[in-house]
Order: sequence, then structure tokens, then C-alpha cells
Amino acid sequence: MDIQEIKNHKVGSILQFAIPSTIGMVLSCMITITDGFFTGNYIGSAGLAAVNLGLPVLYFYLAIGLMIGVGGSVISGIENGAKNPKKANEIFNQSMILALLVTSGISVLFALCFNPVMKLLRVSAELSPLFKDYYSVFLIFCPLLVLDSVFGMFMRADGKPQVYMLINILTLILNAVLDYVFAARLGFGIKGIAYASLGTLLLSVILCSQYFLKPGKSKQDESGLKFGRFSWNREKIAKTFLNGSSEFIGELAGCISMYCYNFVLLKYSGPDGVAAFTILGYSIFIFSMITIGFGEGMCPLVSFCFGAKEARLCRELRKITNRFIFAFGMIFAVVLFFGSETYARIFVKEGAVISMVTHGLKLFVPVFLLQGFNMIASMYFTSCGMAKESAIISSARGIVILLISIFVFSALWGLDGIWITAPVTELLTLGITMYFIRKKVHLV
Repeated sequence: MDIQEIKNHKVGSILQFAIPSTIGMVLSCMITITDGFFTGNYIGSAGLAAVNLGLPVLYFYLAIGLMIGVGGSVISGIENGAKNPKKANEIFNQSMILALLVTSGISVLFALCFNPVMKLLRVSAELSPLFKDYYSVFLIFCPLLVLDSVFGMFMRADGKPQVYMLINILTLILNAVLDYVFAARLGFGIKGIAYASLGTLLLSVILCSQYFLKPGKSKQDESGLKFGRFSWNREKIAKTFLNGSSEFIGELAGCISMYCYNFVLLKYSGPDGVAAFTILGYSIFIFSMITIGFGEGMCPLVSFCFGAKEARLCRELRKITNRFIFAFGMIFAVVLFFGSETYARIFVKEGAVISMVTHGLKLFVPVFLLQGFNMIASMYFTSCGMAKESAIISSARGIVILLISIFVFSALWGLDGIWITAPVTELLTLGITMYFIRKKVHLV
């Protein structure tokens, strides 16, 4: 990276990183949505509900992965900006091993507590066989999912987001083929969907590993990130956890909020409501991946500029990124408001679920105009090493305001109250975000 080049081509620099990053994130998201398509069409809405009830576990894994990946890659980017490539590479290696060890340990813990976890997640006798079939395989592939995500973050920090994008294109194609073969042709049911994800992630991790082996590099060449020896550094581990704490809180909030959403959905609308919320959630999932993609495209640039003491340039990069995200939000809001029924029919054929999705989206779409600003601000503060501000924004939108809204609005308006929870939460969080941006305007 070069400061003068970023100054002269701010939009181009963001797009250079953000487009491959966004495509990569959307492709990763499309793997989940492809799974949803085959689950809904070949297993039914009960399959979608069973998978959704276990999503709090997935969000917990992602929370760990984002904390280590974002925290480590930001520190690595700052070290690169300060012309310390050897330290940047040591942080990369430490982060990868840390992610593998932590997530493998979590899988063992969940396997030992599988039945209590099912009870905690309120999995009914009707959905229990589907849940067991899917999540018994899930515990194997989830560490691979986290490794794949962390690899992608460091590839972007290494200035090669297009490589991860190409890997994601290949794995998306493979996942669709395996879903069709296992679920539609061989009739393996929901376990086949899980096997498809396992095979897809295994291939992606292998391909990502090949990139970081970099056999053409000599030992004297310290440029670029690559596998190598490192020494455990407790201070850097603590800093990694601290710097990625907002992302951890954000995903942990997703874990908690999804559990609470499922709790009230089962109470007011049963498994059909859970299935409808799953389908509605795919739309915000795609938009969130676009936002994260642009955010992760912005983050290496901001970290580099922050390390080079270019605070004004950091702010300009954030504002440009916000404009792109707002434009995408407008597109999502308009398309889903007018095309909600068509969208629902892609995933299910049951009329009751389609009606819930169609009605729910019309109340839900304002979230697309609000969420991006809060997410980009949180990632921006993380990139500047301001973990506290980032964590407060993530906590407000993902835990404090959201959980209060879920239970209050559902008690007042039932299912409609559930649909409006997210837009109201983002609107209230926006006030906190604006406060921090104005407060820190002279610092970052």
C-alpha cells in the first residue's frame, strides 16, 4: 500500500479491496442460502426451522472467528503500515493456530453437551431428528468454517482479496452440486446438506492454505504473509481479543438475539414462524455480507492510514464507504418491499409461511437503510484501535436495545412486533453512533 496512491484514488482504493471482499462475502453467504433453498424445497419448512433453532451455536463460532480474525488482521495491518512486516507475519501465524485450537475445543465441548444444548434451544420432538442429523455433522465442519473466514481476512490484509474471491466462487459451485447430489438425488436429507458444507469447507481451507505456503518466497524475503514459525505472545493475544471484541460482541449478540427471536417466534407462531423468519433472515444476511465486505475492504486501508498518522484520510474513506452501503440499502428495500411474495416462493411452497414472509418484509425493510451506517462505524473504530467505541455500538444494536425491543414489541403486537424489532433497534443505535463520530472527529 502507498499513502499517496490512496489519497489520489480514494474511491478506487476502496473498490479495489471492497469489490473482491464483497463478492467473497456474498459468495460465502450464498452457500448458506443455497443450503436453505435445497432444505426448503426438498426437506420442507420443518428442515428450515430445525437449522434455524441451532443458529445461536453458529453465531457463537463466528463470534470467536471474527474476534481472532479481525483483531489479528487489524494489528497485522497496523504493523505493516508501520513498516514491521516480520511482526505482521508472526501475528498472522499466531492468529491462525489460536483460531484452530479454540474452535476445536468448542466443538468437543458442544459434542459432550449435545442433549442439554438441544433442550436449551427448545428443539421440539418433531424437529429433534432433523436437528440431530444436521448439527452432529456441523460440529465437525464449524472449525473449518472459522479457519476459512480468518484466512479470508488475512488475505485481504495481505492485499490479495481477489484470491479469496476466486476460492469462494469455486466453493459455491461445489456446494450447489453437492447439495443437489446428496439431498435431491441420493436422498440423504438434511444430513446430506451438512455433508455438502463439510466437503465445501474442507476444499476452501486447503486452497487458502496453499496461498499462505508461498513456496516461491525465499527466507530472506519478509514481504507478504506466509506460514512460518512464531512465538506465543500473551500481550498480542490479549490485544487481538481486545481489538476484535466489538466483532465478538456483535456475533455473540447474534447468538443471544437469535435464541430470543426463536423463543418468541415459537411462542407466537410456532415452527412456521421460525421458518418464515429464516427466509426473511436470508435477505438481511446478504445485505450484512455486502456491508461487511465493504467494511473489510475499508479496514485494511484505514488501519494502514491510521498507522501512518493520516486521520483525515481515514474519515474520508469511511464516508465514501457509507455512501456505497446506503445505495445498496435502497436497492434492497425497494426490491424486497415490492417483490416479497416472489422472494418467499423461492424457498418454500407452504402458503402460511409465504404469507408470513410477505407481510413481515414490508415491516422489516427500513432496516436496510439504517443498519449499514452502524456496522461500518463499528468496523471503522476497530480499524483505528478504538475497541471501546466499537464494542458499545455493537452491544447496543446487538444486545441491549435489541433484546428489550424483542420482548416488549412481541408482547405488544405479537408477530408484527417481531418484524419491526430490527428497524427500531438500528434507528436507536444510530443516535449512539452519531455521538461517537462527533466526539472523535478530531482524533480519527
